[in-house]
Formats: sequence, structure tokens, C-alpha cells
Amino acid sequence: MPAVLVNDALHFLLGYNNDDDRVKILKYSLSSDSLSLIDAPLAESVVFRGPILMAMKDGSLGFAHVNSRLTLCVWSKQIQFDGVASWTPVRVVDLKSLLPIKNPKRILRLIGSVEGSDIIFVNTDLGVYEIDLQTLEWKERMKRENLHSLIPYVSFYNPPERVILGGAAN
Repeated sequence: MPAVLVNDALHFLLGYNNDDDRVKILKYSLSSDSLSLIDAPLAESVVFRGPILMAMKDGSLGFAHVNSRLTLCVWSKQIQFDGVASWTPVRVVDLKSLLPIKNPKRILRLIGSVEGSDIIFVNTDLGVYEIDLQTLEWKERMKRENLHSLIPYVSFYNPPERVILGGAAN
């Protein structure tokens, strides 16, 4: 999965196949040129299925995963007033009732997010779907694609200012 930039640090998702697939997050601070290791949020199971990191709308680091009951869990790393950081659950979504899923036994895979928004992408047995976590609205983006990661390209266009010349005769 690609790195996520939050504030002045790049965050990389690390998995340990020889340690029951426990997940850690490697943080590289651009300002201090230092590395640190962050624990993933505690969940009902230490084995995460397809977790992703997110740059949340509020500027915090986000962590999302799907559990064995096809429930999407989203966490946010919050800094308390005393400077201590902790993971806070932000959203829990039952994907079985939200998305069209033909085979619920097939593992759903989170494959990406839109930086600074509440939009994630999930790969199911029927295709790739975009989910807005605030409204729980979804859109089908691709049919039956077997993607492992998705990096959305977002662009904008600012048209040049229109110059209106005063006193010009037509």
C-alpha cells in the first residue's frame, strides 16, 4: 500500500506474516528525519483483513479494516491535551447490508482512500466501490476487478480571471 502523508510525517503500513499477521505503522518524520513505530489500534482480533491507512478529513491519521463479519471499522489517531496519542473509533459500517455482495465468504479488500476526505474504496466479488463514510452513499467504480491498491487522482482547474475592460466600446 502507498504511504500516507499526515502533517509532517509519512506513514507506512507494515505487516508481520510470521507474527500472526500483526500490523504496525512505520512513521517517518520529515522535519526531524526520524523513524518511529506505531501500534495499530486494538480491535476484537489482532488479525486485520486488508487494513489501510488514511489521511482523515480532520488532519489526523486514520486506520481502517474489515473484520470477518464484513464490518468496516475506522479509527483515528487523536492527540490528547496532555500530548498522549490514542486510537479512537470513528465509524463502524456493516458492509453486508450496504454493498451488493454476491459471495459474503469472499474476503473484502480495502484498496485505498481519497486524502483528506471520508471516501474509501473497497474491492468485492462484484467490483470496486467508492464509499462516502459520512453519508454511507456508494458508487460502483469498476466491475469485477482484482485490485490490491488504488491511488485516486484528484485534480482541479481554476479558470483565469476574466478581465473586463472599463469603458471599452463594443
